[in-house]
Amino acid sequence: MTRGTRANRRGRALETSVADLLSEDYERITPARFFAARCLQQPIYAAQVPTGLNIYAKQRRVDFILHHPQKWPDCLVIQCKWQASSGSVDEKFPFEVECIAHDAFPAIIVLDGGGASKGAKDWLLSQRGKRNLVDVLDQGGLHRWQTQGRI
Repeated sequence: MTRGTRANRRGRALETSVADLLSEDYERITPARFFAARCLQQPIYAAQVPTGLNIYAKQRRVDFILHHPQKWPDCLVIQCKWQASSGSVDEKFPFEVECIAHDAFPAIIVLDGGGASKGAKDWLLSQRGKRNLVDVLDQGGLHRWQTQGRI
């Protein structure tokens, strides 16, 4: 198995973990029905949802978007970033932050794998609370958010 194949599987495993966590409190909706289903006023989420155009005027697709009538009435995007070894993830952070700022929805990034460089991770963490980026968490941090009732 190539390193790229292994990395993609681990990235999908992170997304599966996030989906499992969301499924405890939210009903999963198909991407095509997500925006219309918000009128039901119940906690819902969808995966791989187009949310508009990115900073290059191409379709932006987010890993997860959720709606909770009390906690997240304007929705919350969750983007998953997995990197086990140094590589391209460092360069992807500024693009992701700019796309989040450009998008209409607040977002969190779930960062895991331990492969991002210290400088890149420090920079990403310094962007928390700015321009729609609510927080940057690892899987444990996301679980704490759930325990605290923030998701």
